[in-house]
Amino acid sequence: MRLKRFLGYPLVVAIPLLIFSLLTLLSPAPLPRLQDIVFDTYQRWHAKGRDPDSPVRIVVIDEKSLAEIGQFPWPRNVIAELTRKLADAGAVVIAYDILFSEADQTSPGLLVKKLPTSAEREALEKAMSPSTASYDVMFAQTMEQTPVVLGVLGTDVGEPVKIKSGYGQLGDDPINFVQAFPAAKMPIPVLYDAARGAGTINWLPDGDSVIRKVPTFVAIGGKMAPSLSMETIRVAIGADTFMVRSSNASGAPAFGVQSGINTVKIGDGDRAIFIDTDSNGEVRLVARRSEPSSWISAASVLDGTFNPEDVKDHIIFVGAVAIGLRDQRTTSVELALPGVEVHAQIVEQILAGASLVRPDWMRGVEAFLIILLGVLLAWILRRTRNMPLVSTVAGLSIPIMIACWSWILYVRQGVLFDAVMPGTGILIIFLAATVYHYQEAEHRRAEVRSMFGRFVTPAVVERLVEAPDRIVLGGEIRELTIMFSDVRNFTGIAETQSPEGVVSLIRRIHTPATEAVLRHSGTIDKFIGDGMMAFWNAPLDMPNHASLACKAALDIAIMARAFRDPPIQMGIGLHTGEACVGNLGSEQRLEYSALGDAVNLASRLEALTKLYGVEILVTEATSRAAADMPFLELDRAMVRGRQGAIGLFALHTGEADTAFLRLQGAQAEILPPYRAGDFVEALSLLEKNASTYQGGYQRLYDYYSNHFKKLIENPKPNWQGVTQL
Repeated sequence: MRLKRFLGYPLVVAIPLLIFSLLTLLSPAPLPRLQDIVFDTYQRWHAKGRDPDSPVRIVVIDEKSLAEIGQFPWPRNVIAELTRKLADAGAVVIAYDILFSEADQTSPGLLVKKLPTSAEREALEKAMSPSTASYDVMFAQTMEQTPVVLGVLGTDVGEPVKIKSGYGQLGDDPINFVQAFPAAKMPIPVLYDAARGAGTINWLPDGDSVIRKVPTFVAIGGKMAPSLSMETIRVAIGADTFMVRSSNASGAPAFGVQSGINTVKIGDGDRAIFIDTDSNGEVRLVARRSEPSSWISAASVLDGTFNPEDVKDHIIFVGAVAIGLRDQRTTSVELALPGVEVHAQIVEQILAGASLVRPDWMRGVEAFLIILLGVLLAWILRRTRNMPLVSTVAGLSIPIMIACWSWILYVRQGVLFDAVMPGTGILIIFLAATVYHYQEAEHRRAEVRSMFGRFVTPAVVERLVEAPDRIVLGGEIRELTIMFSDVRNFTGIAETQSPEGVVSLIRRIHTPATEAVLRHSGTIDKFIGDGMMAFWNAPLDMPNHASLACKAALDIAIMARAFRDPPIQMGIGLHTGEACVGNLGSEQRLEYSALGDAVNLASRLEALTKLYGVEILVTEATSRAAADMPFLELDRAMVRGRQGAIGLFALHTGEADTAFLRLQGAQAEILPPYRAGDFVEALSLLEKNASTYQGGYQRLYDYYSNHFKKLIENPKPNWQGVTQL
């Protein structure tokens, strides 16, 4: 039982600690979704608008453009004209979020070929220049003079991909970590050859279709292909190559473990841009709210009504936003925005040096914090288990602190620290510890009720239940007032009763005696046949314990006098002194009891009531402690087994009237000559006051008379005024 209690609380705390630490480290499927909900909330709370100084602008194919120019796709000569005007306005690079994978069927050369064969047809064909005959050629010639990036789409069925950028790698082969496609849908060769760059336009949304990460590279047919945003940055800064750094590269040891991609570098020298990625080479999007007011309509570019300053020295993305054409996407901040906006936002983010990172080692940090803070909380809760307000504040403040820390890291450092698992883990530990302490308290209350319910008054039991720490269960030395009671000549009475009658008689005696003890806040120690042991001042402190014990003894004496069928007489002994009280007994059975010399003396007093002929016999210590009670001094005696004499007093069971006062006066006259050894004088005074002993103290008179006569007949040579008992 002790081992179970010793291990109980640590196990209750350790189990949720272990579970939540492992869940945090392993991150099974549901957990990332919960984390995404929290991180999405952070982004919505902290979402900003477009930076007015952003070097990125979007030219949109909107409803106005469709109304003025016609349905989309537009002839490539219109695209060429749009490109030329943007270039003339000073665009740094123009990136098309459009897949030009088919030839323009509206080119004049193709239309002429559909005419019947004739001399006129041949003349038209000869008169056409390549750029006139093919709008694709016209667009290609424009691109040769302008830095343009075209889109490439990774697909399951298509053609081999072609890469325009240089590529290098450090460490493990990154192709093992990125999203892979067997083939690609490429721009037609004439456009691809003329473009300065080509990047993939594939999105890799999460299971809930929200784009939270943007790939820097995907693998197509075994080749690393940059995304449209990466390729746009490369062309914008005039770089030729990408460098991908993965695990086990120099300076990034992974101890042989292929943990994934670390960094993507674009370009070399002073203009090089370093982009930290997750293990799959993806960049977490710092999403912002879309601002359509910042878009530039393609129609305004074509008709020349746009402001060239909005284009000069800017990176331009061109994409469709008109209803029915738009590549609609969802981010953490927006439910619906065009895909070209996501390309633009990720480029803005990279060029601004903004980042939103969740390092792979963050899960280890979170698991460690669960263990560290969980153990700390468990220790606090154990120490404050009897202070519910403090425990509650501690249990709730730690998860709140974790949530605040997570928010601060997000806002100030762009670091995603998960508050869900640590916070939930700490709350579960708090709840588990609280339930354990509640069950422990209930168990202890039940123990208290079981231990004391039969021996003390219900009011005392409830006080102990509310404050069980008042009980020293191992045993303690404290001052008690101890009472022993016994029925005179019970053996003779029992002989006249049947066995059932004896049991019934004992119950009839003990029931009112127990009620008297409990009524005066005493503790029943045990029943000894027809006798009873009780004590006061344990388990609760009682400053007036001696008086309470005397009052209980008086009630028992009065009960005995009123007893009929058969009539009984009680002898009660009371002593106040130090004793050991607590859970006493053996490993198999413990009882709340008292033992010691004080207990033995109280038991002896109960037996001495027969000698002195009184109902209640107390020691001088009890008479001093209960000075408000009526006592009659009887003797000073030396009890066997004790060093030193003790004063003996009778607790008066009647009214403290003039008759009792005369009796006290008679005792005051008799005791001095008795103690001085003048037994003749003591006997003379006793006989002189014989009438005062009539009634309740006749047996005391008889004891004194016989005792004095024996002392006269057999003088004690070493008499010191102390009766040897």
